[in-house]
Amino acid sequence: MRVWVTGAAGFVGRHVLADLARAGHEVYGFDVAPAPAGAPVAGWTVGDLTEAEAVAAGVGQARPAGCIHLGGIAFVPAGWETPRRVFDINAGGTIQVLEAVRRAAPGARLLMVSSAEIYGRVDRPAPLDEETAPAPENPYAISKLAAELTTLVYARRYDQPFLTVRPDNHFGPGQAPAFVAPAFARQLAAIAAGHQAPILRVGNLDDERDFLDVRDVARAYRLLLEQAPPGQPYNLSSGRRIAIRTLLDQFCRLAGVTPRIEVDPDRWRSRTRSPAISAERARRATGWAPEIPLETTLAEVYAEAVAAVSSGV
Repeated sequence: MRVWVTGAAGFVGRHVLADLARAGHEVYGFDVAPAPAGAPVAGWTVGDLTEAEAVAAGVGQARPAGCIHLGGIAFVPAGWETPRRVFDINAGGTIQVLEAVRRAAPGARLLMVSSAEIYGRVDRPAPLDEETAPAPENPYAISKLAAELTTLVYARRYDQPFLTVRPDNHFGPGQAPAFVAPAFARQLAAIAAGHQAPILRVGNLDDERDFLDVRDVARAYRLLLEQAPPGQPYNLSSGRRIAIRTLLDQFCRLAGVTPRIEVDPDRWRSRTRSPAISAERARRATGWAPEIPLETTLAEVYAEAVAAVSSGV
């Protein structure tokens, strides 16, 4: 299948490109940044999601049979810092993609990547499924919900094979150090190397989240694009929540250090327990299940942090 990927130069995008290529798909990328060195792509368009002509040019070049729409702002705090920009890119950019695909590649399957953030703080004994009413609590989540609802409305209105996915937290090699796991790893690597005092600045360590390896997520996106019935959303999760404190403890063991902990107000998020969500629909549709152990992901993220600290990056 010829697949067009937006946000292809980003953290998740690079893993999606690699997974698609390994599966034998012909891949085309779209991003505000140039193609990463060695990206397994047949074509690439540099452009902004909010610019209709640029998006149309990307679809026109690829003429895809499938699309994975990853492009957007994925950092939750950005929703409070620049809410208009987050809406313009996440919701407005999605409309540009939907319009371009339905006009230039009618009948192409399209997977729009939403977020489990749309569920908000709802916490029930049983995991939430896709029929649970969303209750977003920040502008980022609202922008993702708007993009998701628009995608599913387009699927019905124009009879197009569009679907959405709501992934839970995912991390792994290549993630920016602004996110919790690489932030811990980078600080601890610097402490272990003697480049930083043994003080670790953290947010809310009692927060509990579900974590997936980004490569398991990339594989799920491909399988959903290939196999899942369109016109509906799909959750992605590991089914296991762990406290951020547990994540930190495992990184400390990898680093061999025991730093003093200081709370950083800029990193604090008040939510203490994210909802458990069920990925049963995705499993039934594709056979997908997470394969990479959390310990493997943590070790790779820490090794990457050590290399970055050693090279002065």
